[in-house]
Amino acid sequence: MWKVLIENNALKFLESLDKKRSENIKEELRLLKESPFPDIHGNKKEIKGTSKSAFRLRIGDYRAFYTIETEDRIVKVTEIMTAEAAHKKYGRMD
Repeated sequence: MWKVLIENNALKFLESLDKKRSENIKEELRLLKESPFPDIHGNKKEIKGTSKSAFRLRIGDYRAFYTIETEDRIVKVTEIMTAEAAHKKYGRMD
């Protein structure tokens, strides 16, 4: 099992959404407890070109960005945003 931590700016974004969307995203983030690494489903992807191991989780029209601390078995969700905002900020990763 992994521990999933949601940083403040990601939490603030979740709080700005309606309850149903927020709960849906939280449920997907809870699944990272089982395995935060990319899998055959393709909704998790490693982001190349970063100094840390950074990943993107696709959740419908939203993207969650996170890092993995393997030694401590911690997943840190650093950002959550719409897919459109993610594409503007980081370019297309899908």
